[in-house]
Amino acid sequence: MLRLRVLVKQNILVMVMLLFLQSCTTSVVVKGTVPTPLVRVIPAQVGVYYSDEFRNFMHEEVIRDSGSWRIDLGKQNLSFFQNLTKSLFAGVQEVHQSTLTTEESLNLDEVSVASEEMKNLDGVFIPTIKEYGFLTPSISGLKFYSASIEYSVAMFNKVGAKIGDWNIVGYGKSEGGIFSSDDAINEATVLAIRDGGARIAIELIDQPAVRAWLQSIDESIESSAPPPGLANSPESVDGAPDE
Repeated sequence: MLRLRVLVKQNILVMVMLLFLQSCTTSVVVKGTVPTPLVRVIPAQVGVYYSDEFRNFMHEEVIRDSGSWRIDLGKQNLSFFQNLTKSLFAGVQEVHQSTLTTEESLNLDEVSVASEEMKNLDGVFIPTIKEYGFLTPSISGLKFYSASIEYSVAMFNKVGAKIGDWNIVGYGKSEGGIFSSDDAINEATVLAIRDGGARIAIELIDQPAVRAWLQSIDESIESSAPPPGLANSPESVDGAPDE
């Protein structure tokens, strides 16, 4: 009976501690200047699809001895990717669906295409956040705060066939003695976003699947071009040969 009472008291203490930690919530709305990396432009007209989850990404976590954390990455992350994609591709427009449906793919060259915004694109670029995490000095035993973001980037061609998808992780850290805990997490997260975006910008164009896709675009343009000399022929000027 005594042992049972001890166990009950221990469980009550644990529950009280958890409730106390959950009541101490640190909220961080990630803000900061994130320069767009200088990149080689990918010569393609691309639609970019941002899901609601990507636009409003929120991380919530309860950490022992640190309380509850609520970190809002959405606005800062979206703004960075909007700037990044404009620098990364020759032409960019945001689209409201991830890829063409099967019906739209079959009717791509007809007026009946439901999504006109997709009709003149070479492909679709879709970034997502697979995982976000951070560490405080109390957890890591180090003197700095750190953050990591794992992005997944998928690309599809104009008819909805997947070109490929890649996982890329960005890292950032901030000295614990310089900032408060929330400012340090903010700084580390901003650097992680920047690092992840830079890795995407540098590595994407060198992917074999992306190179093959760009080659197919070039071949399509060449096949649709008029034969050499036709554009300068008399027929193309006034519709009839000179007499």
